[in-house]
Amino acid sequence: MQAGKVERSASPGVNAPDSGIYPSDPPGLGRAHPFRSGGEDLDASTAALLLGRVEPFRGLDERARLTVVEHAGRRVVDKGQMVFWQDDPGEAMFVLLEGSVKLVVCSRDGELIELHRHDAPAIFGELALLDAGPRSASAEAVERSTLLVVTRPELLRLLRSDEQVAEALLRTLGAMVRRTTRQISDLAFLSLQGRVAAKLLDLAEPDGSRTRRFTQVELATMVGGARQTVNQALRSLESRGYIRSAGRAFELLDREQLRRLAGG
Repeated sequence: MQAGKVERSASPGVNAPDSGIYPSDPPGLGRAHPFRSGGEDLDASTAALLLGRVEPFRGLDERARLTVVEHAGRRVVDKGQMVFWQDDPGEAMFVLLEGSVKLVVCSRDGELIELHRHDAPAIFGELALLDAGPRSASAEAVERSTLLVVTRPELLRLLRSDEQVAEALLRTLGAMVRRTTRQISDLAFLSLQGRVAAKLLDLAEPDGSRTRRFTQVELATMVGGARQTVNQALRSLESRGYIRSAGRAFELLDREQLRRLAGG
């Protein structure tokens, strides 16, 4: 596989018959376990607690959240494993309970752009579930992750029975549209260096002093550039004293200047 490209893999642990996937599971989705059957370390009560931290489930009481968990499945995916592929049928949405997952879109010749990176707790895959259309992006585990799998019938049941869930889901979809609009604007109007500056700010840890860890190939897919030109942009920012390399992360030394480059 070339840098900046994606292709469907037939390697063990993804699509291979002996990968531990249930026979009824779509390929590449990891190991599935109903919560009521136990397994691993995450129990139903903890899952329900995490469920309450994300839209559209935040407004549900504990009993209702436990019901969602009991009707859902749990799926464990290892780093680099696909949760689903672009254009696959959308039969379930996912709640990321542990770990990190990135959403990417791929062109016909295999070039890809990373749309968003979710850290737990978060939801993803809801769009295809609502309109019953194919997946608009692929989802890949950035690290070992635990997912709650909510099927379309279960989500529709919640939407019909609780207005708060419907309103929260609308807010989630609105945020997705705003994020996509910003990405399109950045690609159209910002220079590569501006997009790199904006993405470094997006990747900042909660205290804002440094970014999370990532590779230059990953950063290139996030900003829609080639690895070599992204490397040049990073070197330029570092030479001006805006950032400092710290292994696979960067210290953000001058956030104000980075915001100006990012158009903020």
